[in-house]
Amino acid sequence: MKLENWVRVRLNESQMLVYAAEAEARGIPISTYLRDRLASADLMREELASIRAAMIDIGETLDELRDQVEKQPIASIKENQVTGEPSAVQIETLLLLRAMTGIQTLQMVTAEIERQGLKPFRIPGPPTRSR
Repeated sequence: MKLENWVRVRLNESQMLVYAAEAEARGIPISTYLRDRLASADLMREELASIRAAMIDIGETLDELRDQVEKQPIASIKENQVTGEPSAVQIETLLLLRAMTGIQTLQMVTAEIERQGLKPFRIPGPPTRSR
């Protein structure tokens, strides 16, 4: 893509020295360095907007889950507490959180649970064949 448009930017001396040093360290012209910084800032703003939207969705989902729990008969909640079995809401929340996290984080958390002497929740998979 040919860059045909240009913009003049005024910088104070300290800004110019910092940006020039950063550009020189990367072996690129200062104009390229500044253009890359602007593009990076644009990407960050887009990612932040996406995260904010996801957080709003999570908040709405939590509100819906809270409403469902409030409507759930007290007897079934007490039954889950007595038997120690996780409720559907707990399992759904766990699965949603696992879907949002990376495998390394999941492994780290699982290792910590085991280190504390607890049994981590595992999703049953297909039976494995023994050789």
